[in-house]
Amino acid sequence: MHPVENKILNYLLDKYENSKLSRGENQRAIHIAFPFNKKTMPKYFDESSLEIETIHAAAEQMERKGLVAIAWKNQKPGYIIEKLVLCEDHVEEAYERLGRKPKREAEARTKQILEQFYQKTQGEITRSFLSRMITRLESEQSVKEYLDIMDHRKTEQLIDTLDKVEQNRKECYIREFSIEHFHDSKVFETLIPKICKIFREENEELTGFENEEILAEYQIYKTPGYVYMKGNVQIYSAGKQAADISAFPEGIAVAVGSEEDVPDICPDQTIDKVFTIENLTSFYRFKQEHSLVIYLGGYHNRSRRNLLMQIYQKLPDAQYYHFGDLDAGGFYILEHLKRKTGIPFQMFQMDIETLKKYEDYAKPLTENDKKRLMQLEKMELPDEERKLITYMLQKGIKLEQECISESQ
Repeated sequence: MHPVENKILNYLLDKYENSKLSRGENQRAIHIAFPFNKKTMPKYFDESSLEIETIHAAAEQMERKGLVAIAWKNQKPGYIIEKLVLCEDHVEEAYERLGRKPKREAEARTKQILEQFYQKTQGEITRSFLSRMITRLESEQSVKEYLDIMDHRKTEQLIDTLDKVEQNRKECYIREFSIEHFHDSKVFETLIPKICKIFREENEELTGFENEEILAEYQIYKTPGYVYMKGNVQIYSAGKQAADISAFPEGIAVAVGSEEDVPDICPDQTIDKVFTIENLTSFYRFKQEHSLVIYLGGYHNRSRRNLLMQIYQKLPDAQYYHFGDLDAGGFYILEHLKRKTGIPFQMFQMDIETLKKYEDYAKPLTENDKKRLMQLEKMELPDEERKLITYMLQKGIKLEQECISESQ
């Protein structure tokens, strides 16, 4: 098949599939046409091009096959083509000529695949996504943002991977997960952006999470996770003392892999405050007596939350604070921390007074910042946090944690 014929037939079928003709809903006579102009067929209007005769030959061949009707300019055959009109009675032959499946047939098969997965999966997020896609197909809405209805293998691969991530309970690394499920170390990485986009859309608790943070929620890691700590704390592993953190004034990084690998943390009972810090620079700079200071590295996964809950069990009377960026991300981390651990974290230097004090260092809110802050306003929040968010929206500013001077 000549490239010109391929281009024209695909264009005509695309228009046909997006019209009411393909659904039998047209109320008036309409025709699907490929217009000839400098934009759609530049070589045809290039006087130095040798393609004109080739294009004429391809168009005339399609007409002889009954696929299109040629509309000649000024009704002068063999002169200048004005447009090619699709012959609706021969649409099936056009599909066969291209080796292309009709859109409605592809949509029906895609819907069938989604329904089959819905019946066998137990994952809430996967089922929610499947339900949304099935509803869109039934409403004749596009699903191309997520699924290629013409490639059923890819559709099955995406849904199966989404479900396997959601059901994963074994700590592993990204490439290990890929080898186990695809027998290839790199296939999974190509699916991660779309998989994580679905998780964010189907689970509000994952709003604002980076891809790696979402995967970590399901114990799939890019690299080993570390928790930085400083304070008067002893760490035990397999019943043996592994480290005395108080010997390291700047803190120490503790590897935290699977939930089973969380080390035994024994804090000194003189500790009366526990701080979680969002950014590493602020962690190094932060100093307070009788405190345990923890850098979680942004959002926290299950293993890190288990470590925090272990500390809370051993220091139930301590005060718990979170110190993070004064922006939407910082608030989402705080709320996620409270909701997932059940620990009554309070804000530390995340208030209107601090924002006013360092306002010269503030940055303007982006449109996305404003959208996320307004979403936070709708949540059930402490008055102090809600007032701060309202003030930030009124002023149109946010503040990075590193701009705030040493905590004490």
